[in-house]
This record gives sequence, structure tokens and C-alpha cells, in this order.
Amino acid sequence: MTPAPFPPAATPPPPALVTDGKYRFGTYNGPISTINPLDAAGNGLLAAPRRVVRDLGLKEWEAFQLGDDDHFVLGAVYNAKSLGLLQVLVVDKHASTIRRFETKLPAPMLSVAHGLHGTTSHGEFSGLAISIGNELADGVVTVDATREQRGDDPSLALHVTGECGPKDAAHLVVVHPFAENDALYSHKAMMPMHGSLVLGDDRIGFDDDRAFLILDDHHGDYPRPMRYDWITGAHRSRDGVVEGFNLTDNQIQNPAVYNENAIWIGNELHRLPPVTFTRPDGPWGQWHVRDEHGAIDVTFTPTVRSTMHVGPGKILAEYYAPYGWFEGVIHAENATLPVDGLFGVGEQKRITM
Repeated sequence: MTPAPFPPAATPPPPALVTDGKYRFGTYNGPISTINPLDAAGNGLLAAPRRVVRDLGLKEWEAFQLGDDDHFVLGAVYNAKSLGLLQVLVVDKHASTIRRFETKLPAPMLSVAHGLHGTTSHGEFSGLAISIGNELADGVVTVDATREQRGDDPSLALHVTGECGPKDAAHLVVVHPFAENDALYSHKAMMPMHGSLVLGDDRIGFDDDRAFLILDDHHGDYPRPMRYDWITGAHRSRDGVVEGFNLTDNQIQNPAVYNENAIWIGNELHRLPPVTFTRPDGPWGQWHVRDEHGAIDVTFTPTVRSTMHVGPGKILAEYYAPYGWFEGVIHAENATLPVDGLFGVGEQKRITM
């Protein structure tokens, strides 16, 4: 097979997501200070109706994945505009069990940050409170989530700090086109983390040398229906270095140039070619993720099921999000990441609401 063509390296970010009504399409290596997606509809009184319409179609969330050798935790403050979602899911990797702390709420009752300098994504409803604090100028991300005990469900107390300064983490910031002036903005970073998780009387202390955190800030003018396939996983190497990957097949135009596929090794980021997903045995069987040149060959074996379907016959949302183990290898242009024994999550998503 011919060698894989790799996308160009990420470049320094523009000052704003949208300038003069146009998205600044590209792939960047640091935070964009001003996240202003509604400015793509224009400014001023005459633009107000267009801004309302664009806002209603904008999917926005700030999410995190974190853990250590024994646990994997996913959480999100999610605004789909038709509804909101607060979520913390705690997976025991070895027991293949999951604890769910989540609640749906009216979208105006939560807030997703626009920009990651001195901002917070947060919400509180039905006893569950989540706050993601963004201080990227100081190289810090914090996650705090709590819920009191309910029946047989234990209480939750999650308090962690991720370190994402230049010595600790690399940043992948994408502004990629769905259409001429519709975009996916996403900011992802993998970093070392310290903190604790308490479930009832069970204190799960994250080992400073083994814990990691993945930041996932996301605002997208997705087409309808919204579709994508995604896997991510991370761990700390024997030397304590954060290693991980992100692989996505979505609705972006020109994926050979515009994709968010990458590996992280410490504070280095390496971009990858586009990939395709196959699931010969459905969402609970093995997933195979490959590129057409042989640089990426990853198998994902789910061990923990998670779904969220909406509407009769799943007509409004069909969403599979299993957790499990990876095997295989990913070759970037100047680095290689074996993924055997990494644990993570996958998503097969189709949403029309």
C-alpha cells in the first residue's frame, strides 16, 4: 500500500472563531480566545432573527473523560437546545460495571462556556451539580460534580484538577466546515490529572502518576440528521506520560485535510488521516477503525453497554456509547502509538431533534 498522506501540522490559532461573519476554518495548536459562533449570522438588529435560528441549531457541550488504571469516568454539560443534559458515568474497567448519575433539564438551566479563559460550564438540577472550570491561561482545568445518595444509588463527589500547560499537554483545536459557513469547533486536550472520586463510602483515590483527563469543548452547526462515529482512549505509560488518541468519522467536508484524528504523547500532538468505522456484529460487537493506507488499525471490544434512544423507533435519537478495550496500532508521520490494553469509549450517534 502507498504511504498515508498526513494532514498538515496544526498552526497558531486566530483571535476569534468568527471574523467578519465568516468562520476561520483550520486546525490549531492552542485555544481560540473568542468563541462567537452566532456572529456567523451577522450582528445588529437586522441579524437578530438569524442569530436566534442559528442558536437553536447549534449543539454545544463541554465534556470530559478521566480516570486511572481502574476507573474511567465520562461527564458532560450538554445543551442540545431542545433539552439539556447533565451527566457523570463511572465505569469500573475490570468489573465491567457502570454507575450513572444523570438528569435531563430545560436547556436554559445550564450554561456551556464560550471560550476557555476564566470560564465555567455548569448546571444543577434534581440534586446533580456539575461544574467544569477553564483556566487555560494558567494551564488548569477543574471538574467538580456532586449528588446526594438516592435509594440504593450512592452519593457522588468528584473533584479533580487537570494540568494542561505547555509542559503537560498538547491542544487540538479544530474549526472545520460542514458547509460554506457552518462549522464544527472543538477543543481537545489530554493531560495529567490529580484528585479524587467518592461513591458513597467508597473513596476512589486517583494516583497522581496514573491519572489522566481529556478535555472536550464542542460547538457545532451540525446538519440534520447529526451523525458521527467516534472512539477515544488514554492512559499513563510506565513512565507516567499521558498517551491517547481521538478517532472520528463525521460529516465534515474534505476529511483528508479537515479531521480531528490524532494521537497524544505527553505534550506532543500528531495528526492522522481520515478513518472509517465498521461494525460487522452491530454496536455491541467489535468495532474496527482503519484508514485506507494502513497507518491506523484499531479494534474496539465493548464490555459495558450504554445507550440513549429518543422517540418511537429511535426516530429522534439513536445513540450507542459502549465502553471497552482497544487493541492495535496507530502510526502517525513521526510517532507510533500501540493501543493494546487502553480503555475508553465509543459513540455511534444519529440525532434528528
